[in-house]
Amino acid sequence: MIRKLLVAALALVVGAVAFVFVDRAADAAAAGVSITATQATNGTTTLTYRATVLKAGTIREITMAIPAGTAGRVTSVNGTVRSVTRTVLRWTPARVTKVAVGARLAIPLYGLKLPAGGPWTLGFKSMGTANQVITSGAGVLQPLRTYTPQVAVVVSNPIPAQTTNIVYQATITRAGALAAVRMQLPTDATGPYTTINGTLSISGGYATWKPKAPINVSPGARLGIPVNGVKLSRFGGTMTFNVSATTSTGTVLTSGSTTRTFIAPPAEMPAVAADAFAGIPAGCPRTWPTTTAENARTGTGDWVVPATMNGTMAAYLTQVSATCGDTVDLKVTSGNNVSVVAYRMGYYDGLGAREVWRQDDVRTVKQPDPTIGGTTATGQPLNMVSAASWTKTLSIPIDKDWVPGTYLIKVSDGVEATYAPLTVRDDTGTKHDLLIQQATATWQAYNAYGGRSFYTSLASGSGRLTFDRPYNEGQGSGQYLSLEQGLVFWAESKGLDVTYWTDNDLDQYGGQLKDRAGTLFLPGHDEYYSLRMRAAISQAIKQGVNVANLGANAAYRYIKFTDESRRSWDIDRYTDGYNSTTWRYQGDAYASQPLLGADYVCAVTAGTLTTSSNWMFKGVPVGTKLPGFIAGEVDYVWPGLYKQPGQTTIVSGTATCHTNGRVAPMDTTVYTAPSGARVLNASTFAFGCFLVRRCPSNWAVPEPDAASQQAVATMIANVTTWVSNGAITVPNQTAAAKVRVAVPKSKLATSTEG
Repeated sequence: MIRKLLVAALALVVGAVAFVFVDRAADAAAAGVSITATQATNGTTTLTYRATVLKAGTIREITMAIPAGTAGRVTSVNGTVRSVTRTVLRWTPARVTKVAVGARLAIPLYGLKLPAGGPWTLGFKSMGTANQVITSGAGVLQPLRTYTPQVAVVVSNPIPAQTTNIVYQATITRAGALAAVRMQLPTDATGPYTTINGTLSISGGYATWKPKAPINVSPGARLGIPVNGVKLSRFGGTMTFNVSATTSTGTVLTSGSTTRTFIAPPAEMPAVAADAFAGIPAGCPRTWPTTTAENARTGTGDWVVPATMNGTMAAYLTQVSATCGDTVDLKVTSGNNVSVVAYRMGYYDGLGAREVWRQDDVRTVKQPDPTIGGTTATGQPLNMVSAASWTKTLSIPIDKDWVPGTYLIKVSDGVEATYAPLTVRDDTGTKHDLLIQQATATWQAYNAYGGRSFYTSLASGSGRLTFDRPYNEGQGSGQYLSLEQGLVFWAESKGLDVTYWTDNDLDQYGGQLKDRAGTLFLPGHDEYYSLRMRAAISQAIKQGVNVANLGANAAYRYIKFTDESRRSWDIDRYTDGYNSTTWRYQGDAYASQPLLGADYVCAVTAGTLTTSSNWMFKGVPVGTKLPGFIAGEVDYVWPGLYKQPGQTTIVSGTATCHTNGRVAPMDTTVYTAPSGARVLNASTFAFGCFLVRRCPSNWAVPEPDAASQQAVATMIANVTTWVSNGAITVPNQTAAAKVRVAVPKSKLATSTEG
């Protein structure tokens, strides 16, 4: 056995030639030369040459070949090392060393820096003091194996808002005494945190594990540090995990990172009872005319309020929707005698409406200014604008003449005029092919009548919105004329079996959805949803009701109706500003994407959609450009949010965000639920307004051309056929329905916050 007696150092020069020295083949085989390489803690390589003694004697020297190009400052033990050539080293023992036949020599060389390449065949020869060959042969040196950190995290329950155990794994890349492992925790995770075989400390989003005593580790060793009891944030997504292991002096033994995606499945929704339909009041029909029969009746263009009649007159109804047998009160502020005319909106040979009811020479008063006030239970200002104190102008009976549909009540004194919208439901229990929903809650959020809306400002915007006031948009129609009339006009022009209700009705009667219609159309901007509204949509899809969101930013903000009258609703803007108002603030499980297929990105200026060979564009030439069709607000498929099984993106495009000028993606998505229900998310506001060639005046394309209208009419027909799974037959009429009246374009209130 050779003992450690002396360490000598020798600087090596890079060489170009390797030497192999073997006396006889038989000796080479018997010598059993082996050469191994290990990495030292300082980054250099140690080569250890081993060979079997073939002849007894006293060692005079040992000559060893090294790879060409080797550098470094070489040292050894029990002797001195010097360079013979650029690729040959000679080791001389520091003391008399006698060896017997069969003894196994082991000569280490420290401090080498090996070149790239390999393997190398290297000679080994030991000479005795009697000038005899003690052993001779050659061994193969394999390249030094290097290791990458190969960081990984193994998560037992990777679901946001739940508790999980995480094992952090990494490969040691440098030898040393392991004293600490620092591991990045999931974003916004909380404890309690536990581990084994060491202690944990938590700071700045990292957990540091320390063993009870330093552990010597070699390159290639695999770490596995458990961190248990991690309570994940309700927000998931793709997260980065950094892991580093160090010695007590800070020497890095490994360092790297990996990513992991945490996806929340759709949140469980409460069941919504399917209440029985109320009995049909006396004098009300059990069945209503078909859409075709209704639109064959005489229409009129007198429903239009020209821009020259815009003024201070305002009006609202005491109900958002009604049914045959109800009575609705109208409140007007004017001071002049007015005519009040109810128009059912539809196609009517392109005139867009039919007069249903009127009363002339109605006296009005100048109503007081609306009030602004109210506080939350914690004393926060609600800034609710209300005209509930206004006196009633007249009562309107909803009788057998009011065929279910969307209505505009026009109030005019001959100089000024305004609208008050109303939806008349079909409560007979008849199931229709199609139900079109009106986004009344969203209309109210953007309504700034009286000086406040939800969006007035972060500090002074309303935290409670009431329907007890007129709309200041759309000449009093809310967002109906700007975003929703086009869909009504198209559906009735095609004679579809269509019926209507509002957001308020979805909250109240949502359990009846499957009994009212086979397919539900959501309008361009249906943003504000209560829990019952969201639960009703989710339940309907599970029951086989098809849903087409023909807009974007749907079911995005979370509201609570204040009572069963549903005349007002609250929204929490106090916990975290605009953030806490969103459904997604409840957690990723409540985002819009798990329900409808995509989620809100931003409000956009405009983008051009280019058609493809996808089924949605059947009948539209491939490559057709629709300028301004990607408009209003857009959705896309967020990689960190849940995607329904089988969901696909059928159309993509881009537009420019208002807030930052960056390009925003737009994805139109489809999926089929286990129930067989089909769900489409259009991800743009523009379907409705393109169908009547009248988009908001503050959009980039306020008046789409006839070719764009035709293309969108074809697209909506394809969507209707697909989403209904063929249950709705759209007449094969090639020409888009034309509007024969001129309706003023209005500016649509927008917000950078959605």
